[in-house]
Amino acid sequence: MRTSPEGRATGLPLSPSSRGNRGRRLRRMLHPDSSPFLYLLPTVLFIAVFLAYPVFEVIRGAFIHNVPIRPWEEQGFVGVANFWALFRSESFHRALRVTLLWTLLAVAGKMLVGLVAALLLQREFPGRRVYLTLMMIPWVTPIVVAAVVWRWVLNSQYGQLNGLLDLLGLPVVPWLGQSGTAFVATAVVDMWVGIPLVAMVLMAGLQSIPDELYEAAVVDGAGAWQIFRQVTIPLLRPVLLVILLLTSVWTFNSFEVIYPLTRGGPAGATTTLVIEAYRTAFGSFDFGMASALATVIFLILLTISIFYWFQLTRRS
Repeated sequence: MRTSPEGRATGLPLSPSSRGNRGRRLRRMLHPDSSPFLYLLPTVLFIAVFLAYPVFEVIRGAFIHNVPIRPWEEQGFVGVANFWALFRSESFHRALRVTLLWTLLAVAGKMLVGLVAALLLQREFPGRRVYLTLMMIPWVTPIVVAAVVWRWVLNSQYGQLNGLLDLLGLPVVPWLGQSGTAFVATAVVDMWVGIPLVAMVLMAGLQSIPDELYEAAVVDGAGAWQIFRQVTIPLLRPVLLVILLLTSVWTFNSFEVIYPLTRGGPAGATTTLVIEAYRTAFGSFDFGMASALATVIFLILLTISIFYWFQLTRRS
């Protein structure tokens, strides 16, 4: 029903032009440019329910003493006692050292081999597509399945690697049975899993560099090493920082590789922080200490991410 300019009802229906204006206003209100938060709401709710809430619960649990298998102990809020006990624990310091060294070794191997593979595979040559397909096999293989297969390969008694050494007349090695070899073997398996992604991302970054810059460098008399150092690396730095951040976080949190291979052994040689948190939660059932350890891991990774973010924005 229409209304007069004085506000009284006239009893007449809306004209087609009025309905059209109302429809246009409604479409403008619902347009993504006018109401972006309406379209972001499902994503925000998903993040809040499945990411933010679990993180909040873990952080809250870090301030609570919660050991279900010891009901005689008082359960409840204990402040920073869990963190204090964690930082005084020798197992935490050992796991932290193992995590940092293991992550450094695995990330360095992934970045170095991935960069070399990207440089080799970005050029056209016979069989290039075959090599690209073969390179993606480790990445598309489920990590736990790959770790179990590598556990068979590295087995000291019937593993294929020791079988090859025995065939060549070389002494067999207990790859997963002694600290040094287990540490390196698990890092190599993690490299095998992660190198394809690094190589593919860096290949995409290399292909975005204009050929004219390489041609100009050649005209100026630059050699291959000078071109790589002064043209390729500076222009590839944003991509390098992004993939380095992702690889560092994923490697730091690697559980699917280490646990199927060594369970954190032998003698704690491959017990990283995530393995220690798993043992604390589901071995000792000390969920308060496990939450404190998970919170420390979260803060370490958050610090690394912020550092990389500032590096990336500063370079940009």
